[in-house]
Amino acid sequence: MEVAWSSRYDTGIRVIDEQHQELFGLLEQLRKVMREGDSGPALERLLAELVSCSEKHFATEEAYMARFSYPDLAQHVSEHAAMLTNLHELLRKFRENHQVMALMVPTFMEGWLKHHISDGDFGFVTFLKARNLT
Repeated sequence: MEVAWSSRYDTGIRVIDEQHQELFGLLEQLRKVMREGDSGPALERLLAELVSCSEKHFATEEAYMARFSYPDLAQHVSEHAAMLTNLHELLRKFRENHQVMALMVPTFMEGWLKHHISDGDFGFVTFLKARNLT
């Protein structure tokens, strides 16, 4: 199953869209490395990069939302914090049991990312458009 960026996830905010594309790209790399049978250092590096890119992306989104006084910022921050906790836990578990976790991470992250963009980020885009801020 390909993990690909789709225009349906385009928020119209260039920096956020670029970061979303980077996250989707990392997920596809994870799936590729798993298909090739590597369950060690390459996967761990990609998982760590996924955590790092997620942290950077969440900080970008939160700063952008704060700049425009987005009323649902606290909820969005809470979702980000929960996701980062989950990602850090997945990375920790991966280090304990490569095979099991390697299969779970891309599927989990892809589902979360698609849901978060569709339900969370588009709320912010709607807020900006209603105020002619885009």
